[in-house]
Amino acid sequence: MQDLDTVVSEAIARFNGTEDVAELERIKARYLGKSGALAAAMKDLAKLAPEARREVGARINAAKDRIEAALAARREVLAAAELDRGSRKRRWT
Repeated sequence: MQDLDTVVSEAIARFNGTEDVAELERIKARYLGKSGALAAAMKDLAKLAPEARREVGARINAAKDRIEAALAARREVLAAAELDRGSRKRRWT
């Protein structure tokens, strides 16, 4: 299992590194999709002792929440930038 803090940091860095909404969705799939990093971590839970599953599962859910929050924030930034570009175009035409 990858270190969850590393996964979260990578996801946030990749989200913040794109200006393209379609690319943002591709990055999202890499971390939150069915075969993404967090899904793989969830599959690894089955290999753990029952008492460890609760703790690791909670850490995975917290990582997912952090990634989803960063994704939502980046979507807002990109949407605002698109609105700004659209309003500037209308002013100049």
